[in-house]
Amino acid sequence: MTTEVLLINPPDFKSKYKKYFNIRAPPLGIAYIASVLDENDIDVVLMDCAAEDIGYDEMARKVGELDPFLVGVTSTTPLIPEALRSIQVAKEASNAYTVLGGPHPTFMHEDILNQNESVDFVVKGEGEYTVLDLYQTLREEGDLSNVEGIVFRSEGRVVENEDRALIEDLDSLPYPARHLLPTDKYVVFDDRMSITTMVCSRGCPMQCSFCASSALHGKAIRKRSPTDVVDEMEHVKETLDVSTIAFMDDTFTLLPDWVREFCRELKDRDIDIGWGCTARVDKIDRDMIELMRDAGCHTIFIGVESGNQEILDRVKKGTQTSQVKKIFETANDVGMRTVASLAIGLPGETRETVNRSIQFVKDIKANYALFSIATPYPGTEFYNNMKDIGKIKGEWGDYDLFSPVVETTTLTLEEIHSLQKQAFKEFYLRPTYIMKNLVKEGVPFFKVMSAILKQSMKQSN
Repeated sequence: MTTEVLLINPPDFKSKYKKYFNIRAPPLGIAYIASVLDENDIDVVLMDCAAEDIGYDEMARKVGELDPFLVGVTSTTPLIPEALRSIQVAKEASNAYTVLGGPHPTFMHEDILNQNESVDFVVKGEGEYTVLDLYQTLREEGDLSNVEGIVFRSEGRVVENEDRALIEDLDSLPYPARHLLPTDKYVVFDDRMSITTMVCSRGCPMQCSFCASSALHGKAIRKRSPTDVVDEMEHVKETLDVSTIAFMDDTFTLLPDWVREFCRELKDRDIDIGWGCTARVDKIDRDMIELMRDAGCHTIFIGVESGNQEILDRVKKGTQTSQVKKIFETANDVGMRTVASLAIGLPGETRETVNRSIQFVKDIKANYALFSIATPYPGTEFYNNMKDIGKIKGEWGDYDLFSPVVETTTLTLEEIHSLQKQAFKEFYLRPTYIMKNLVKEGVPFFKVMSAILKQSMKQSN
């Protein structure tokens, strides 16, 4: 059997979110690339090693059987070791050209090509039409210098072609090729909470120093039309056995008028499927939360980051703690489930500010809280600042939001990790909180509690 293009989501045996929370989400990036290739009559296969627990031996066997012309592997920063090994496996098991894409390769392409001979090409940024162009050029033995958005080696040196323009009309993209993915493997907490993911926009105009989104997708937000998004939701409802859709936009509520039009369209069509999304506290209000709830939204994920205004200002979050309090109070009153996301170890963090943040997130009565470790990902202002002053430690595989890689002025890596575990314990191990949410949430909450206990009691490696 021979296939033209094989796209791989690399193995993920170390993710704490996968191990403890059983969060397995479809890889939208390569699913979009696959849909564009398929639309152009190019044979494509997707291999989601993370979802199907495929190891390198099985990967090598499958690559050998498929004998692909081109193999593409996607990678975030913490999975770059696995992605590079996957590329090597593909090289050894076939004669395929190899391509690496995703957020980490976009920003670290030169280092990757200089240090890894198995990687033939790096695709920067949005890869749908770059991969298509690269495949066609390779098949036709054309001039690689004309392929926008790639980086490769030529005559012993790294060559970076001109960037490809961002895709302005997102409605023109076909839906992600979910039919090529193991859709029954994507769950949160247990098999009864089967999910798929969607995006309505790309780009972010916010200035947060810890986020690479604007560097990856641009500062100008590009939105799909509400009709196109609801069309896809209807398609998902008709073709997949899923109970909820998670919108993965950086900030789903960034354009309030768009959200209102989307909710009205969704209600008019009476599509019975639950959904959750991200929100900024300065881009949402009671009317919007009620409208979203009435249109099927059951969960909003809010980047609180810190309960200390000085830290929020330092990282250019652009929100006020007073706004956070108001929106969580409103969401609780409306009956919307909330997930508060905080980062421990941001610039200026101390033991006292962490303790205040823990108390803050308890006071706002979030239904769930995620306490990540502040991580300076390549492409962010946070990373550039920490690199300039020589504070970054650890390997790329440590950039998993649970392993500290940068100290603050007053906190060591070990102290940051200890404070993260303290935060999980103090928030979740409250008798009244446990009883209230067991009654309200049932089995899924029990799953979360079990995961939290495992993680918080686990000793540092």
